[in-house]
Amino acid sequence: MPSLHFTAATDAQEALADMRARHDDAGPDDADIIVALGGDGFMLQSLHTFLGKGKPIYGMNLGSVGFLMNEFRQEELLIRLAAAERAIQNRHSCRWPAAHRRTDL
Repeated sequence: MPSLHFTAATDAQEALADMRARHDDAGPDDADIIVALGGDGFMLQSLHTFLGKGKPIYGMNLGSVGFLMNEFRQEELLIRLAAAERAIQNRHSCRWPAAHRRTDL
């Protein structure tokens, strides 16, 4: 059974408490999987926050859009985690030489 760490947006604190009542929270360093509760913005924030940990992040939607997230359901979380398809996201950044930077902005 994987160890989990739960993190939640400000408006998802009730769901966070419910999930922690059902599952042990190992903390971000000891968890195998990070479970993010919130909306798409919180998912992006969680990806940024935990980027260096090399751990999968499973998002559960409690926001208004949720196209980056999975449906929020408290039941069968471990089964859903086991069935989840892994998607690797590579961060790309662009750097422009100083000669191409605009200075009039």
